[in-house]
Amino acid sequence: MRDTDLVLESTGNRTGFTVTSRFNGGPASIRGALTTGQALEVALDAASLTFQNIPIALRRSTQVNIENGTTRIAETTLEIGGGSVVVSGTAGDQLNISARINSVPASIINQFARGLGAQGTVNGTVGVAGAASDPSVSYDVNWTGASLAQTQSLGVSAMSLTARGRYANGQVNFESFGAQNGQGLSLSGSGTVGVANGGGLGLTITGQTPFALLAGMLAEQGIALTGSADVNLRVGGTTGNPDISGTVRSNGGRLVLAASGLAINNIALNVDLGANTARITALAGQLSSGGSVSGSGTIGIAQGSGYPADLRLLVENARYTDGRLVTTNLGGEITLSGQLTASPDIGGTINLGRTVVTIPERLPASLTRLNVQHRNAPADVRRQRQALTPITSGGNSGSGIGLNITVNAPQQIFVRGRGLDAELGGNIVLTGNTAAPEAQGQFELRRGRLEILGRRLTFTEGTMTFAGSYIPYLDMRAESKATDTTVTVLVTGPADNPKFSFESIPALPEDEVLARLIFGREMSSLSPVQIARLAAAAAELAGVGGSSSLLSTLEDSIGVDDIDVESTEDGGTSVRAGKYLNERTYVTIEKGDAAGSGKATINLDLGRGLKVRGQASDDGDAGGGIFYEREY
Repeated sequence: MRDTDLVLESTGNRTGFTVTSRFNGGPASIRGALTTGQALEVALDAASLTFQNIPIALRRSTQVNIENGTTRIAETTLEIGGGSVVVSGTAGDQLNISARINSVPASIINQFARGLGAQGTVNGTVGVAGAASDPSVSYDVNWTGASLAQTQSLGVSAMSLTARGRYANGQVNFESFGAQNGQGLSLSGSGTVGVANGGGLGLTITGQTPFALLAGMLAEQGIALTGSADVNLRVGGTTGNPDISGTVRSNGGRLVLAASGLAINNIALNVDLGANTARITALAGQLSSGGSVSGSGTIGIAQGSGYPADLRLLVENARYTDGRLVTTNLGGEITLSGQLTASPDIGGTINLGRTVVTIPERLPASLTRLNVQHRNAPADVRRQRQALTPITSGGNSGSGIGLNITVNAPQQIFVRGRGLDAELGGNIVLTGNTAAPEAQGQFELRRGRLEILGRRLTFTEGTMTFAGSYIPYLDMRAESKATDTTVTVLVTGPADNPKFSFESIPALPEDEVLARLIFGREMSSLSPVQIARLAAAAAELAGVGGSSSLLSTLEDSIGVDDIDVESTEDGGTSVRAGKYLNERTYVTIEKGDAAGSGKATINLDLGRGLKVRGQASDDGDAGGGIFYEREY
């Protein structure tokens, strides 16, 4: 206290007093009177202070009498931070004090525990009775809108917490306690907690716990879990070494692994707890894409044990697709072992059935990945982004669950797309960890072919290799004889964007190799329609991001500035070639394989937005006009 002023006024045995000061940085004042006689009477007319930014004030005048070692407190109401506490009773060798708590904000405690972030309001009653040397305390308290900074960050909605019971003889007796919230949490219980002699525990807890309480934590791992669990628990032992027993049961849950696109529906789970162990006696679910999973195992739950796990998961007739590149049927057994709080390991064997790796045929060449940066994003957006961010290799390998999974596929690994149809087999090993997984190994060619405009080539050798990335690398070779030339077609590069290249003996340019392979003739002797078909084949093989050198060579070989090949509505082929005659004149010629499909167009730019355009088709139609165009 500092800057204290004291004013006293005495009249007979009555002394009035007024005190003003600063306490803990805030203003404080008290006004009242002392009356001496057989008993000491303290009358308080007004009192207020601000402590740790919490306003505290006496609502109305009150009185305290002290006589023969006993203090009697008249009903006294203190306004605290928007709520109030009403206290009355007697204190001496024997205690009989009661307090009523009315809408006191829980945020008051934040002034004493920085970062706690408590919210909500507290109501209830507290009574103290019995000998001062060994009092008993009764309580009936509820905290509505209860939340802490940590629960908020995990996405747990505000709760309603209740507790009723008594403290006596070094033991807290809970006649009842409970917790509920809008996410479906509903727990209740009773029992005892010792605060002396080792802190013995004797609690029972029953009710329902929604998996939504784990949403925030699981989202950081790219996992979404919905549903709830019915719990029936008994907690014994001591506060230093609790012993938890009972059961946890769940039906109808759903688990989604965002990075891999996997979802497990209708999850049934039975867990028995006892002897510091959680024993999974039943675990089953249905994969959304087909197939089932089941499992069993144990997790140690002794305090300080690190939660050692020994779990097994059996996958049967599962179907998986990443929605872009791979579709497969699989089965196998996966294990999880080690301390869950340290570096556990996932191991086991997965056997692949029929698997199809699809090479993208064609995507708009203008599509590129947008570099989106989230700045000052709220917590729910950050959780959503984490759940939707795919796992990629090459990141920080210092965290995550260790991986050692063997993937067997002796056959039926099909690679298809852009005329390619090949079967491979082999095995790979997934290593690293879940934060930075790596795939090592390769699948080797069993059989395969490549078809280009009706010309079929047989692959003589090929591999699909994994060297860290989940996207395999293709290295395949097909050979064919074309007139006096031996043609080799190479398919190399990542499976989502491989490169098709052509070699020959004797060595020829790629366009010549392709012309001889498909038509058995030199490039210079091809007709316009054959050139168009050749361009269509080149475009199909190139795909998005593939080699466009064949198309460029075709443009150069026929002396045009642009060439485009399209499929017509009736399934035919149409080729369009364009040429600048000068800076202002551009001519296009279009020809399909149907009669009357040819047409020529001339565009003459007169300047200042004026253009003359004329068109003539090979069926005798013609037209033209003057146009004014302007860009805004």
